[in-house]
Amino acid sequence: MRDRFLWMLLICLPFVGADQFTKMQATAHLMGKPAISFWDDTVRLQYALNPGAWGSLGSQLPDPIRKLVFTVGVGLILAVLMGYIIKTAQPLIVTIALSLVLAGGLGNLIDRALYGHVVDFMYIGFKGISWMHTNIFNVADVAIMIGGGLLLFHAFQPGAKEKAKEKTPEKDSDQPPSPEQSSKKADEAHPA
Repeated sequence: MRDRFLWMLLICLPFVGADQFTKMQATAHLMGKPAISFWDDTVRLQYALNPGAWGSLGSQLPDPIRKLVFTVGVGLILAVLMGYIIKTAQPLIVTIALSLVLAGGLGNLIDRALYGHVVDFMYIGFKGISWMHTNIFNVADVAIMIGGGLLLFHAFQPGAKEKAKEKTPEKDSDQPPSPEQSSKKADEAHPA
């Protein structure tokens, strides 16, 4: 459990810090200015305030409902996720992936709780391919996407479900093994 907590901290602290720092820089250098374009507008730095979720989802909700859903609701979900990361034994890749999702969620939650909106400032698109572009996003969104990608990668690994079932409490939790587990292990070590 302690290791999972440390992994969570090692991932969340730098990502939340980087997210908040880059949002401050975007506000200081991009707010009220034209977008800065690179590589024929493949990458663009463009300041935007997003009162909703990814792609402005939910931004049209009435203000009290939006605050309830995106601040209180998301805060509760992140608290449950944090507890799950700390308490549940899982492969390291899952701990890392969930911690990235948590870090991204916390970064955006800070903005929503303090300002009522999230600062977005990055865009990626390919000229001439209208369907191949992103919404305007931030570092927190990148953490969420990387975490989600790692979870998908792990879920489709051969034997991932079987490996999860093979985990035993004596290897993967802070609880001592039950008497049945101890006798089974002793029987396996000294076959008749």
